[in-house]
Amino acid sequence: MRQSIRAIGWTVTISTLILFTFLASAVYSIVQIALLDQGIRMGDLQTEFKDASLKLSMPISINNTGYYEINEFRITTTLEEEDGGLIATNTTVMTGIKRGESRSEMHILSLNFNDLLSKMNYLLFNDTEIKLLISVGFKYAYALELQISMANLSIPWGAPFYGLSLKELDLRGSNGTHLFLELSLDFENHFFSDIGGPMYLIVYNEDGEQIGEGIGFLHVPSGGRPKESIPIIVALTRPESFTGRGYVDVSFKFPISKNPIELGRIEYG
Repeated sequence: MRQSIRAIGWTVTISTLILFTFLASAVYSIVQIALLDQGIRMGDLQTEFKDASLKLSMPISINNTGYYEINEFRITTTLEEEDGGLIATNTTVMTGIKRGESRSEMHILSLNFNDLLSKMNYLLFNDTEIKLLISVGFKYAYALELQISMANLSIPWGAPFYGLSLKELDLRGSNGTHLFLELSLDFENHFFSDIGGPMYLIVYNEDGEQIGEGIGFLHVPSGGRPKESIPIIVALTRPESFTGRGYVDVSFKFPISKNPIELGRIEYG
């Protein structure tokens, strides 16, 4: 009886030692991969703006210098609003990276410009910060699972129509079929690039009846302001309803956007 108890005790002790040794070597391997041997390499974050999408890409390289297999490696990048609201997120997963094996992948996070503006219209008119969060996770040696935050960055966002004000709409003339208008507006382009595109006007008389539509063109360099008023020719669809007074709804269309963006309303006459 005593020999059986002693044998069980030795078995438990040996099993505990084996488990402790395994866990210690597994933890050491993770430290070795992540820190000592720089087995995890993340390249520079690259940005590309194409086809109405902003693409963030980052090369990831894993070199398993540890003692055991990396069952799963995942990297997640997340873009959040300043108050924590989710903008976009994506995860890249690599599995079955054996001891001594290397693996490379390109991690990509895409952000559709049209979706961004339709969901967060305030970004057109307000400067803010966008948070970029990067985290990695391990499943290692079929026993350990870790989640590590690698970066928490703030990216400044510059509004293309910062401080927008529709100042004045002058009626320069009419020939019975067309109106000749000049629109004065003021804002500062804080966006990372120039903005340019058509401005659309829907014209109403003082009774709220739509009487015509017009188009002009706006171009403002990054960091600049509009220097001159914008000439706009309006085709009258109901010339008999033109009274010389009314209001206009103004919108602007980025070349990459599907729909015009409403900028506001201004009176004329």
